[in-house]
Amino acid sequence: MKRTLSLSIMLLSTLLLFTAAKCGKEKYEYTEDSSIEIVKTPCFGSCPVYNFSIKGNGMADFNGRRFVELEGQYTRTFPADTTNYIFDTFVQADIFKFENEYTENVTDLPTTYLTFKHGGKTKKIKMYYGYPEELKALADSLQSLAFSKGWVGGGTEK
Repeated sequence: MKRTLSLSIMLLSTLLLFTAAKCGKEKYEYTEDSSIEIVKTPCFGSCPVYNFSIKGNGMADFNGRRFVELEGQYTRTFPADTTNYIFDTFVQADIFKFENEYTENVTDLPTTYLTFKHGGKTKKIKMYYGYPEELKALADSLQSLAFSKGWVGGGTEK
């Protein structure tokens, strides 16, 4: 019981520190010259097909094509703390260290393209099969942003 209480207090403290640190970031730490993009291609099934990009100033675009809740073109601006967090995550992952392509002779998988532009450098990674778990986590974090609520505009352009 005492150990559970200690663990709970430690987790709550960590959460509060993380939240306080995030709330303090009211300014964008990156510029519109920095950007991150994810492109998901089709498979033979019902894989989501979309493009999502975000710039260092929080400006984002989403183009949903198939098997996504929002089809068409949408825009929005993410807050500074969210934008800084996603860019910090890519910088800390040292995205430039990864291979340019992860593929195998396998069929019926969607391809994910991650593109990161920052500091005058660009890295584009093709993720089809056999990519590291760290890249999957980065792609998943971008997909979470892409599928979040708050998009403006839209239509049925495909």
